[in-house]
Amino acid sequence: MILAISFESAIAVVNGVALVVIAGFIIVRVVSLRRNPEPKEPLNLAPGMPDEVLEGRKLERVLGWALLFTVVLALALPLYFIIEPNREATASSEFLKESVARGATLFANSSSKHYDSATSLRCADCHGVNGEGGQAPFTLQPEADLCQIPANQSNANVPQCLAQQVAWAAPALNTEGYRFTRDQITQIITYGRPGTPMPAWGVASGKGILGDQGIEDLVNYIESIQVTPKQVKADAAQQVTSYKQQASQLVSTTQSALTAAEAELAQAQAKGSPAPVISSDQAQVTQLQAQLAAAQQSNAEIQGLSDGAILFRVNCARCHTKNWSFYDPTKLAQPKPAPQGSGAYGPPLDGGSTLIQFPGGTGRTGQIMWVTAGVPANQPYGTRGISSGRMPHFGEFLSAQQIAEIVDYERGL
Repeated sequence: MILAISFESAIAVVNGVALVVIAGFIIVRVVSLRRNPEPKEPLNLAPGMPDEVLEGRKLERVLGWALLFTVVLALALPLYFIIEPNREATASSEFLKESVARGATLFANSSSKHYDSATSLRCADCHGVNGEGGQAPFTLQPEADLCQIPANQSNANVPQCLAQQVAWAAPALNTEGYRFTRDQITQIITYGRPGTPMPAWGVASGKGILGDQGIEDLVNYIESIQVTPKQVKADAAQQVTSYKQQASQLVSTTQSALTAAEAELAQAQAKGSPAPVISSDQAQVTQLQAQLAAAQQSNAEIQGLSDGAILFRVNCARCHTKNWSFYDPTKLAQPKPAPQGSGAYGPPLDGGSTLIQFPGGTGRTGQIMWVTAGVPANQPYGTRGISSGRMPHFGEFLSAQQIAEIVDYERGL
């Protein structure tokens, strides 16, 4: 059977054989006294070889070896230059595979096959096992002025001054590469998103634990799980329809839960269950009735929205509308979202702000280009705008028509 070995392995074998030969020569010529006898007289007084010997077989032997090594060198150099580019590409590919594997371990949680309890950062807890998106728990701190009064802090009688737990919508990462450049993804992982559940993971931020290699491993892993461009376009085409269907489904789900709760209450009343049981069932029915009313109101609003308004909510509102990242119309006690486009992590877009930054028809074209491709950090855009480098680009994520619809909606805020 013929063994197939790589070029690197062959070189390693040749070097190993050469080392063995050299070691053997040293042992034979230096250690063995029998093969290295003492000269009978000083070497400087010993007679030299005659010319017929030096210029005969000895010279021929030296010239033969020189010719042999010249031939080896003449063949080895071209062979090296032929093989080296492929070897370098193979090494880069193997390094990338190893980096992606390390990134998968960093990203994994206990439900992932790459999970390691000692090194995994559990990114999948928030972003989904396959990077499809999910939810992250987050604590909202009170912001009202009256909460600055010590007596009101953590006071149950002043509920607006109590911290609130919300489920923050963590974005999908398997489409991240279509909205952000590699440098932007690196920056997000390194410095996090202040005011959101996304922490800073990079040592460079002064808060994280990952060095440059760890950050690069995560970025390489995220790039490896990107869905196909065809899938991205297909999902983008369904955004408006899916959003409306989700609103309708929320009404149906809440209605089903209310129907079941009402049946349970009626059954408890018919059986003459204890008052606490009936009271609990009644409270559940009352809560679901309020949730159903909120879901119906939200659904009616959504069904009447323009495509641009819905596309803005799906793609832009999480940065440009406060509290939108965790808003659920059926959760009545949570903070309500601010008016659309009024600003949060991103700047406000309402009140004619976009018309000032991008005035006139030329401005509309410039705004479309801004949303489509963006500009690098510290580069100008619009009227005296300076990019922070955080704005995603949607040219590979949405169609040209969808981007135009978003821009027209923003210009009407």
